[in-house]
Amino acid sequence: MPQFAVVSGGPEGAFYVRQLLRAARAGRAVVERIVVVDRDPGCAAAREFGAEPLVDLACADWVEWLDGHLDAMPEGSQLVPYHWAPHVLLEWLRRQLTRDGGRAERGPRLAPRGLPFEGDVAHGDRALSYAAWICPATCIEPVLCPHTRGPKDWSLAEDLDRPHEADAVDGRLVFRCLHYAYGVGTIPVADILAVRDRVLDGRRQGDRAYLVATSSHCHALATTLSVSGSPRGA
Repeated sequence: MPQFAVVSGGPEGAFYVRQLLRAARAGRAVVERIVVVDRDPGCAAAREFGAEPLVDLACADWVEWLDGHLDAMPEGSQLVPYHWAPHVLLEWLRRQLTRDGGRAERGPRLAPRGLPFEGDVAHGDRALSYAAWICPATCIEPVLCPHTRGPKDWSLAEDLDRPHEADAVDGRLVFRCLHYAYGVGTIPVADILAVRDRVLDGRRQGDRAYLVATSSHCHALATTLSVSGSPRGA
């Protein structure tokens, strides 16, 4: 029975909770439990869903909560990231590597890729998009683009997973955030843990550099990560 971890209890997170409950009531999703992660015990989600038996609030830093709970989430669980957040999965991955005895530091900024929109953000990531316009956060990225009225014949998540001449990296780690139900994008927790395990295994081959991205079909946050140090116990 799937559980959902929603990053942020602000208005956006409350919207995602509302949509997941709506999908459950309509029989479009099975929801056993929704955990909303936010440092504010009085956040919008807590105020709106405090009496909802399927919703729990975890008062914690986003990365700290992920670091302590992702491994214990049951099979089929989904992470609902906050689309304006810092790159929380990158920071979670860095903590996991440090615990394993390694070192993980941001590498050089990504080189331009020739997309319609590219821009550096404050935390060192590069924001990428196939859209030169502003998309609603709830877009489900359908086969026909609501803006162009034409076929959506692109997938940024797939593109970032393929070699690119501008990338000086040994591998690519792409957390794919795709539409789940009713305007909610999710990343399977199993996929997140598989990326972590792949990086830990890769350390046995020596120092590595990765492109790390959280990406939907249209939008992404991406950066590079340099990983070094011998695995614990090696």
